[in-house]
Amino acid sequence: MTNDDFAPTMPKDREHLLEQLDHLVSAGQVTSEEATALRTATNDEDFEVAVVRIRTRHARARLDAAVEAGQMTRAEASANLEQIENGGHPRGLRAHLRTITSIWR
Repeated sequence: MTNDDFAPTMPKDREHLLEQLDHLVSAGQVTSEEATALRTATNDEDFEVAVVRIRTRHARARLDAAVEAGQMTRAEASANLEQIENGGHPRGLRAHLRTITSIWR
């Protein structure tokens, strides 16, 4: 396991994400409720909780699509989703989700 396996959102990333929120909302990548949660987070922990919820929502849709397409089992999808819900966002899983995303679209 590398440090990248459970990489929290760093201050620089937080600043960039906040700057991009209006665009992300208009593109449908973040809901207005999620944007509000990010903007109103008063500390790093609250901000990270909001980020994890967004990652989880995105991953759930892609993982469900992968199961439906026969690309992975429900057990594999559940294990990956649990890892994301617990704050993990490993590089290998991100790459796999992007692959599913390209097939899913």
